[in-house]
Amino acid sequence: MKPFAAIISLGCAKNLVDSEVMVSQLTELGYGVTSDPSEASLILVNTCGFLESAVEEAIETVLEVARYKDDGCCKRLVVAGCMVQRYAKKLLRLMPEVDCFLGTSHLYELKSILTDREAGVTKRLWISAPRFLFESGFSRLRSTPFFTAYLKIAEGCSNRCTYCLIPHLRGPYRSRSVEDVLMEAQCLAAEGVKEINLIAQDTTAFGSDLADPDALCRLLVSLDGIEGIAWIRLLYAYPDRIDGTLLQTMAQSTRIVPYLDIPLQHCVPKILKSMGRGTPTRNPEQLIELIRSHIPDMALRTSLIVGFPGETERDFRSLVDFVERVEFDHLGVFAFSPESGTSAATLPRRIGKTVKDERLASLLAVQQSISRRRLASRTGRVAPVLIEGFHPETELLLSGRLATQAPEVDGRVIVTKGRANVGDLVAVRINSVHDYDLEAEICDF
Repeated sequence: MKPFAAIISLGCAKNLVDSEVMVSQLTELGYGVTSDPSEASLILVNTCGFLESAVEEAIETVLEVARYKDDGCCKRLVVAGCMVQRYAKKLLRLMPEVDCFLGTSHLYELKSILTDREAGVTKRLWISAPRFLFESGFSRLRSTPFFTAYLKIAEGCSNRCTYCLIPHLRGPYRSRSVEDVLMEAQCLAAEGVKEINLIAQDTTAFGSDLADPDALCRLLVSLDGIEGIAWIRLLYAYPDRIDGTLLQTMAQSTRIVPYLDIPLQHCVPKILKSMGRGTPTRNPEQLIELIRSHIPDMALRTSLIVGFPGETERDFRSLVDFVERVEFDHLGVFAFSPESGTSAATLPRRIGKTVKDERLASLLAVQQSISRRRLASRTGRVAPVLIEGFHPETELLLSGRLATQAPEVDGRVIVTKGRANVGDLVAVRINSVHDYDLEAEICDF
C-alpha cells in the first residue's frame, strides 16, 4: 500500500514554492499526498521564522501534529524552513519528537536525507549557510489552482533593514538567470497557468548581484511574449529600485497587470533611516506620484510598521496623513516586533504594546474607508475577472479576482449573476462594493 505524506506550509508565498519542491521530492520517493495528517506516515511542516509570532505558530503546529506519532500512523515528522535556520540546535532539545530538521540551506535535499534515514543515518539536523538557488530543472508539484502560480526569480536578501532577519535566514541575494526563469514560465504556460506572480524577497533587485541592472526589464519583456499567460504580477518591489524605465516597461506591456506591491514600511525620514531603509532618491509620496504619472490606474499595495522605536505621536500622525493623501488600494499594517538578533531590537525609546495596538487599529480603520471609496469608484465599470471557484459560503455564487487583486491578500469579486468555469477570464460589470470585496455580474455580449 502506498504511504501518504501530509505537508503543512506556513508563512509566505516564497515558502510555498519551497514546499512545492519538497512535495515533488516526496512523490519521487513513492509517497502519495494527503491533506489529512491522521492518515500520513510522514508529516512535513515548512515553517516561518521571520517574526516571533510566526515562530510561536510554527511550534504550536509541530506539537499539534506530533501527536499523530502516537494516535495516527505517522512514522516520520520533518520540520523545515526559516524557524529551523533561526534556532537550529535549540530545537533538537525542545522537540525530541521531530525526526529531521532542515534549514533553508537543505530544503532541496529532502529526498536524499530521507533516503539516508531509511539506511540508518541518525543525524537529525541539517543546517549551513544558505547558498542554494532553485532552478527550472528542479521538479515542483504546485499546490496553487491550475490557472495561477508563483514564480520565484531570486533567493535571499542583501538589504540591511534593521528589524529584519531574512538575510540571516535566507542568505545573500541570489538571482536566477533570465533564461532559466523564462524556461520555467514557459513550462507553467504549457500546464495551463494564466496568471504568474513574480516573487522574491526583493523582485526589483533581480540581476543586481550579477551586475545586470537591466535584467528585470528584459525578463518582463520576454514574459510578455509567452502565449497563454494573461496576467503577470510583480510582488515585493523595493521602493528605491522603482524607476521610470521599469514603469515604462510595465506601461507598454499587454500582460503585466497594473499592480505593484511596494513595502514602504513608513514615510517619516528619521524612522526610515532608523529602519535602515537605504537613502531614498525620492520620498514615498514622490515615488507614488512617479508611478501614477506613468500608469494612472496602477493598483498599489504596501505594508507599514507602526510603533517602531522612537515613533512619536506626531510621526504616527504624519503616517496617517500620508495614507489618507496617497490612498493605497491595499494596505497591510504590522506592529513593530523586536526580533532577537536584529539591531532594531536594541534601539531605545520603545513603544508600549497598548500604544502599538491602538495605532495599528487606527490606521486599519482609516484604510478601511479608503478601500471602500476606491472600490466604489469602479461601480458600473466592465472589467475582466479570473474565476477561482464558488464563493466560500455558498455554491450559488462564483468568486474571482480583478487584475488589481493579488491572490489571497486583496479581497475578491463576488459574481452574483452568470455562469463560468474555474480558470476562465470573463468580463463582469461591477454593481456594488463592500469594505474589501466587490459584487458583479457576468456581461452578456
